[in-house]
Amino acid sequence: MVFGQQQVSKFAFGLQLKPIVPAAYLNSGNTTYKFDNYKFNLKPKYGQSLGMIVRYNLSSTFSIETGLNLVNRRYQLYIENNASNLSDYSSYSLRSYEIPIQLLSYVRVSEYYFLNASFGNSLNVFPADIISFGEQNDFYFVSTSRRKKIQSAFVANLGIENRSLTNGIIYVGLSFHRPWKNTARSFPEYNDGTYTFNEEAPRGNTSKFIDLSGNYLTIDFRYFFLE
Repeated sequence: MVFGQQQVSKFAFGLQLKPIVPAAYLNSGNTTYKFDNYKFNLKPKYGQSLGMIVRYNLSSTFSIETGLNLVNRRYQLYIENNASNLSDYSSYSLRSYEIPIQLLSYVRVSEYYFLNASFGNSLNVFPADIISFGEQNDFYFVSTSRRKKIQSAFVANLGIENRSLTNGIIYVGLSFHRPWKNTARSFPEYNDGTYTFNEEAPRGNTSKFIDLSGNYLTIDFRYFFLE
């Protein structure tokens, strides 16, 4: 691979920060559900992916990238019931470890700038199920169960990088992450002694649940160190 006008190592090591942006057109925006007299509004919030990346240069056009990222997806699930004058929400985070493997190609557009495009698959490890409670009281709580401990997803990326002979490689781009199946399910429950909802969750046959798709878009910032 040519780096400016010099030859560089086959390997490059870097760090990356990827803020997660909720987007309705990616099926990751606000969603409304209604069960019986209860109305729910799921609002994905901004999250982040942080980790390291390793690039192996196959040729002057193609590379393979892998790494390890800690992904933090944030949600708020609102509940409303006019009959009981109920209005509350629960905030929770779904964390996972991501190991992507991607084939990257790039085109040189100037002496130090390269356009990049990549696609591949990622393995995502979800360490645990979670439970969260309402902001107003503990009568409302949400149990979120992962579909499987280890899952996979399609990943794609588009960006541009500057390869400086003195400052390393600086990269800015966009990534799309789409699991092959829904990532998890949230089971909202409520019981104040008078009004109850979804008491059989999460194992009952009539349990009400909300699927979490796991789709997200990120803005990528990467820095590869000099050899």
